[in-house]
Amino acid sequence: MVNKRAIIIWLAITILVMLALPFAVARLASECSGMALCMMLFLIVNPIYSAILGYRCGKDIKKMWNLPLVSAVAFLAGTWIFFDIHELWFVVYAIVYLAIGWIAMAINKYINSSNKRNDIYPFSDAPNTAVFICSHILDSGEDILFVSHDTDDGAWQFLCDKEHNESDARIVSLKYVLDLDPTISNLNDLPLGYCAQRKSKSDKWVIAKN
Repeated sequence: MVNKRAIIIWLAITILVMLALPFAVARLASECSGMALCMMLFLIVNPIYSAILGYRCGKDIKKMWNLPLVSAVAFLAGTWIFFDIHELWFVVYAIVYLAIGWIAMAINKYINSSNKRNDIYPFSDAPNTAVFICSHILDSGEDILFVSHDTDDGAWQFLCDKEHNESDARIVSLKYVLDLDPTISNLNDLPLGYCAQRKSKSDKWVIAKN
């Protein structure tokens, strides 16, 4: 979330980029260098700033969604006032900057939403719950192809498709297994007394009663 100070800072930067820089070019640069500087502003500086501003606004769209619009309007006002040329192309530039800002904002919003979904822990059991896993998975990198949620003690077992004996059993945390293979999150609601099996990591789990 952002506070008012952050919004004020970004507004100040917007005024600097979209108003102060055009003013400086129009009033201080020579005719030859002014044209080159205008092209740099229109084609490089402003698009990059629009993307940066929009991406930052994506962190709190509710409070900052309108800043790319303010930036585009500030650009239009600056060019029309300081260059005294009411060209239609300036409107096109402003629309492009607005589009860049909102697209960058949407990208950031999507990334943040995806990260939040990934951060959600799916199991009702605590992350540090001790579970059984076979040594073939830990030591040899075999895929988890069989999962059991035992009835008597609620224990989880994560096994490959090889033959197992007691010496193959290892104890790790449920979170460790989830980090090792995020696809087991699909079994977060596997009932007690049931197991899940698949032929490969890319296959769907087949649920059955133990």
